[in-house]
Amino acid sequence: MMCLFSIRFNLNSKSSHLAVLLCLLVFIRFSLEGESPDYLNIQTRIQEIFETSKSSVVRVKATREIVSDGKTRRILKMGSGFFVSKDGQVLTTGLLKDPDRIWVEHMGSFYLAEKLGQDILCNLSLLKLETTPKSFSFVTLSDFPEESKVGSILVALTCALEFDVGPTFGILQSEEFSFGKRLFPTKMLRTSLALGPGEIGAPVFDLRGKFVGISHAGLPDLKSSFLLPANACMRIREALTFSGGVDYGWFGITTTRQLNDTSGFDIVVQNLIDESPAAESLIKSGDIIRKVGNRLVNHQGDLAHAAFFSRPNTFVEFLVIRGGKEIKIPIKVAKRPSFSNDVADMEDSILEDGSDRHSPANNNDSNQTSPF
Repeated sequence: MMCLFSIRFNLNSKSSHLAVLLCLLVFIRFSLEGESPDYLNIQTRIQEIFETSKSSVVRVKATREIVSDGKTRRILKMGSGFFVSKDGQVLTTGLLKDPDRIWVEHMGSFYLAEKLGQDILCNLSLLKLETTPKSFSFVTLSDFPEESKVGSILVALTCALEFDVGPTFGILQSEEFSFGKRLFPTKMLRTSLALGPGEIGAPVFDLRGKFVGISHAGLPDLKSSFLLPANACMRIREALTFSGGVDYGWFGITTTRQLNDTSGFDIVVQNLIDESPAAESLIKSGDIIRKVGNRLVNHQGDLAHAAFFSRPNTFVEFLVIRGGKEIKIPIKVAKRPSFSNDVADMEDSILEDGSDRHSPANNNDSNQTSPF
């Protein structure tokens, strides 16, 4: 009260500005002694996540020689990555194609690494250090992570350029199955994390410290980025560990969208590929696909997502509508063939402006029509 009285009756005095400042400081002090404002709680959580997980993050560099116009030159590409096991496995994305040398920087020290495997479809690579640091943490991946909701605050731990590991934060903006006319191989998470050179491949966490996904591609013009979700990372890492590659599921159908009178669009079977699992099943052209396994199908991306997580030589049940009736049809999943537009046009060098050429925005195969 004395402070308020001073402000009210001494505004013309020389000490009026000082009095206002003192009152603000007193107000802030008493506010902080009560319940902490939400922004302080968020700040504390970001700091805790950084301190807990920073030793899991690495900078990945890869080089190789190329011959152009009769001249030999060595190219370099770098990005972020993170440990996913106690024996020194590192997950990263956008690795240079066919590198002759890979090394990892961790807390100021350098370690040679070998490539255990690379998934071309999602552009993820699994590395193994020849020798491991004396002390480091690793990110725990999960088949069934508790999914973050749109609007959730996310924290990425990145190695931008040649700087030390540091945190940056944003929000989960949407779940996407496509970018323009290009269909993603599985669901992607669009975020407001504006990631720059060297930051692709970084681990991203929610405020609980749970791993949400790996930063996969930047969208500089939109100041946002895409994440490959945690369960997809687990699927790929597991396969690369045991075989060096990933065998995805394939049903052998092409689909189209048709406008309906109630829920918007139906996903309708268009064609059955010869000698495919679908062609050998009871499914027919014109069937409306409602579910694949336990997943509702409202978008062609739902079908791609189902194929992504299906294992070859297992059976998946399709729920279709035919003539107004529901029919359940089992289909034996086959190994996904290679299609010409599977491989993103990955460049062998970093652009001068540092942007990542393997961004979906820079992929020339915008008219993706690969069957599921």
